[in-house]
Amino acid sequence: MEALASELGRSDLVRLSANESPLGPSPRVVEAIAREAAQVHLYPDGGSTALREALATRLGVSPAQIVVGNGADELLALIGWAAFEPADEVIIPQPSFEPYTTVVELMAARVVPSPLAKYETDLDDMASRLTARTKAVVLCSPHNPAGTIIRRAPLMAFLDALGRDAPLIVLDEAYCDFVDDPEYPDGVALLAQYPRLILLRTFSKIAGLAGLRVGYTLATADVAERLNRVRAPYNVNRVGQVAALAALQDRVHWQRTRDVVIRERAFLSRELSRRGFGFPPSQANFLLVQVPQATAVRERLLRAGIIVRDGAAVGFPDHLRIAVGDHAANTRLLEALG
Repeated sequence: MEALASELGRSDLVRLSANESPLGPSPRVVEAIAREAAQVHLYPDGGSTALREALATRLGVSPAQIVVGNGADELLALIGWAAFEPADEVIIPQPSFEPYTTVVELMAARVVPSPLAKYETDLDDMASRLTARTKAVVLCSPHNPAGTIIRRAPLMAFLDALGRDAPLIVLDEAYCDFVDDPEYPDGVALLAQYPRLILLRTFSKIAGLAGLRVGYTLATADVAERLNRVRAPYNVNRVGQVAALAALQDRVHWQRTRDVVIRERAFLSRELSRRGFGFPPSQANFLLVQVPQATAVRERLLRAGIIVRDGAAVGFPDHLRIAVGDHAANTRLLEALG
């Protein structure tokens, strides 16, 4: 950001390209980081024990079902190291979050792409691609970059059809805290019924800790134990652990962030629609907006001090992925688009 501000000669850049929190972290998080700063010469708790216990209490699961990692990227790598072998097949929606594919390829397994049905995950197509070699199916809900969700009934029908010998089902719920659709399933409640399910969640979005890289998986204790076999002993630094714990404890800030995103998402959706822009209905903290000559528009927005993501980079040419900012940032975006 500093280099870009210098290059553009602007000190007022607004970054709406990385789906970051419009409110930032809780004041409790900032205080916890300051207190912990004097302890950074000490190694962290290798098991993230206090954080796992707090998460378990919050979610109603056992701490043994939780593995904390250095962001979703490391957690995906743990799944790859623990489970994927050469010649395994992993079904992945396309387009989607790029690290899904990267991990499979690094493990010398085979990516089986399943095209979206426009902006929606096509569970029927995924089911048609299952073979005896399918080791895992990756789902993303809300989907990145489309913002759409997999609703409860279709998801459960898909999981039921897989049967007792199902492959691993990796369900990325990074943006679940921003969903207000009543048909969105509670992934944690599904764990007891579907033992091959692995949930991915993060503190980067709702808690505003993107710079500290703290995420976690929820699965059966057996699956968690297998992930721990390949996890580095000090994979989450002590500042990240105390910050995530403080974020969990400040439920007011957590809820305030959710409320702001949902309110501003509705405002941005309404105003973009009024201006003639099309986009799928989003349940995340961003919108994937159809924009003719998107790359050129992105460059013009950049010169106006607003950074958005070119959809071509995430599999959607002629789109811009735009994070939901605070009201001032969203208003400025709309004025620049005009």
